[in-house]
Amino acid sequence: MDWNDPEAKAKLKPAETLVRGDEWPIFIYQGYKYNPDDPWSGTFRSFILVNVFKHIFTSPSSVEKENKAARSGNTCIHGMMTVTHASIAYVTTQVRFMLSFSSTFSRTDSVTDSDRFYNTILRMFHDPNEVEEVNPLLHWWNWFFQVTKSKHTVPQT
Repeated sequence: MDWNDPEAKAKLKPAETLVRGDEWPIFIYQGYKYNPDDPWSGTFRSFILVNVFKHIFTSPSSVEKENKAARSGNTCIHGMMTVTHASIAYVTTQVRFMLSFSSTFSRTDSVTDSDRFYNTILRMFHDPNEVEEVNPLLHWWNWFFQVTKSKHTVPQT
C-alpha cells in the first residue's frame, strides 16, 4: 500500500480498504521511517512501542520520566526475566489495535486482522533466516529495559 497516495489514504478513513495482518505499519519503525534499502533498520524500535511496552509490563507511570508506581510491575509479578519475541509481538499488536477504528479487541476481528498480524510477527522472529536481525533486536530490548541480570553494552539502534 502506498501511504503517499491520497486515494489510498482516503479509502482507509471510511474503512473501504482494510490493512491486512501481514502488512507492517509505519509505527513499528524507529523515527516512524521505513528504509527500503535496509528493511530491518529501526524495526520494532519506535517510541510508541517502547512506551506501550513500559506501560503494560512495568507500570503506566514508568512512561513518565519519574516512576511513581506504588506496586510491582507486571514483569516482577509474573517473573518476567527477559523481553521475549511474544512480548514484542503482543505490544505491537496492541498498538495496532489502539490506532484502529475498532472498538473491541478480538483475535478474529476482520478489520484489524490481529491474529494474523501477531502470528506474522512471531513467524518472522522465529525464521532462521532472520536470526542475524532478531538477536540484536532482543538484545536492544533487554538492554533498554534492563530486565536481565547480566551487563550489556549499549546496543546499536
